[in-house]
Amino acid sequence: MDLFGSKPDEIEEEASRFKEMRDQWNEKVKQRIAERNGFNLQVQELITEVQNKKAIRDEANQKVKDLKKVRAERTEIAREKRTALKATKEKMAITKSEESEKGTKKRPVSKIRVEMTQLEHKFERNMLNMKEKAFMKRMKELSAELKEAKKAKAEGGGLSELKEELWRADQLQDKAHTEVEEAVESAQQAHDVMSRISEEVDKLREAANNSHSGLVRAKREADKMHSRYIVSLKCMHSMSDLVYAMKAKESGGEIDSSDDQRTGVSDIMEQLMSGGTISTDDLMMIQRKG
Repeated sequence: MDLFGSKPDEIEEEASRFKEMRDQWNEKVKQRIAERNGFNLQVQELITEVQNKKAIRDEANQKVKDLKKVRAERTEIAREKRTALKATKEKMAITKSEESEKGTKKRPVSKIRVEMTQLEHKFERNMLNMKEKAFMKRMKELSAELKEAKKAKAEGGGLSELKEELWRADQLQDKAHTEVEEAVESAQQAHDVMSRISEEVDKLREAANNSHSGLVRAKREADKMHSRYIVSLKCMHSMSDLVYAMKAKESGGEIDSSDDQRTGVSDIMEQLMSGGTISTDDLMMIQRKG
């Protein structure tokens, strides 16, 4: 007596299909886990790189601040040197203008010394046509003139020294400015790299989240297919129990009441004995009662 017709083959085929689909979804779960973990690993590595670049940027920014202070100091020194040089030039110009107005022109130190030496030699040899008092007066005048000449020479030398100091101050200022610009560029480069890496981290995080969402979906589908596979197996076992029970009744044997209650076959057996058929849904109901 063929109780179930083609149902066992259909259910067995369904069980195989559910098992295959479950295995496929489980494989996708593995792929998604590997994919997500790979993205997360890259995120961690890039976060470390971002932290390194941030440290470099912060160090460069601090260097910029320090160099700007140095540049400001050197700029102030150069300004002071330039002011001093300007004042010295103006003073020398005023002195020269006054000499021009008076019609006097200061002789150089060397000429004054020559005249003083000649006067002394002539006075010592009595070759000088002037009295001692006049000689002493003239030597006093020459000494005063020599003093002024030395002072003027010193001022002129001071001017050259100021020019040299100003040149060195300008050189140091330019160097400090160049160092500031280089430090600013270095800090900006580190910041740009850090920004690009941060953007890549955001993309990888999004990809990791998408992979995790795919993992959750795949796991849900795998669990669903596994549940259907288990239900199909239980249906197959239920059919076996029904066949066994039918054969036992036909041979007049006893059916264990606990087995009958466990499989829930009583109503289905009556339906079959009366010439009815059983559907897959009925089998599903049996396995749920079991």
